[in-house]
Amino acid sequence: MSNDNTITVLGKTFNSEEERRDYFREELRKKLPELKQMEGFPIGEDEDILNLSDPPYYTACPNPWLNDFIAEWETEKKELEKHGLRKTVFEVTEPYAADVSEGKNNPIYNAHSYHTKVPHPAIMRYILHYTQPGDIVFDGFAGTGMTGVAASMCGNPDSEYKLKIEKEIPTANWGKRNSICGDLSPVASFISGNYNSRVDPIDFTNAINKILTKIENEYGWMYKTLHTNGKEGVINYTVWSDVFACPNCNNEIVFFNNFVNSESKSVEDFCVCNKCQKHLEKKKLLKLYDTVVSHVGEVQKITKRIPVLINYKYRNKLYTKSPDKMDLV
Repeated sequence: MSNDNTITVLGKTFNSEEERRDYFREELRKKLPELKQMEGFPIGEDEDILNLSDPPYYTACPNPWLNDFIAEWETEKKELEKHGLRKTVFEVTEPYAADVSEGKNNPIYNAHSYHTKVPHPAIMRYILHYTQPGDIVFDGFAGTGMTGVAASMCGNPDSEYKLKIEKEIPTANWGKRNSICGDLSPVASFISGNYNSRVDPIDFTNAINKILTKIENEYGWMYKTLHTNGKEGVINYTVWSDVFACPNCNNEIVFFNNFVNSESKSVEDFCVCNKCQKHLEKKKLLKLYDTVVSHVGEVQKITKRIPVLINYKYRNKLYTKSPDKMDLV
């Protein structure tokens, strides 16, 4: 990014991120026929691949600009060496053998859920031990890109975490490492691309607030419920219950109302049918179904469920209630 608010990427200058994205998407479009010859090229329409991509940083297919980035990063290494920020010859004489334990309550980690995910602070320790500023870290099984996040965070660490790391690794040489992250999973690579993309925090906040306002205006009514005074509260969540049939009289049995003990917070094994007064065993109830038409016009049979409890907030206090007529409309 230059001082006049223009953007320079791989030697080309643009007036905005949108202009940069449009240019490189067109370049990617030209390269797609050749890229499709590569083994493992994703199955999908060209327009979908282009729309998902944010080239040259992230592409939803093999990235044709990797060598260009590497060449640029190699040049940056020489500048870092001139300023004493990295060594020309770097040698690791001992393996990193300490126990690594990191919790999973980090806000960056929790931004997206994904299986086998590793918190980026844990990865930073290995990068700091085995590399120096300007080095290129490759992760070919990157998942959601925590290695990329870790490489970047080495250049801008949280002050508290930096102090913690320096106690464990006194020789830690802070500074950004460049990363190349790839994964066969389209979902993982897409999340990784967003995790590691350059984002203007002000533009991001404005965009999110705009989306939230639009959603609130269009769908906010779905999350409103009436408090005891007739004023509106905001629903946090709704508990739904399966509905069964009494095998004796066919009376509908709402599982939550008949088997859940609200005082002990436990599920009972038996209940009494409020119509025929027979003692019913939970596992002998008859499951009921509803017939619905899906969004693609298919007729489907689904388990019958009804809302039985609403948790909501009114004037910053939490309440629970049974659904009323307004909630069931």
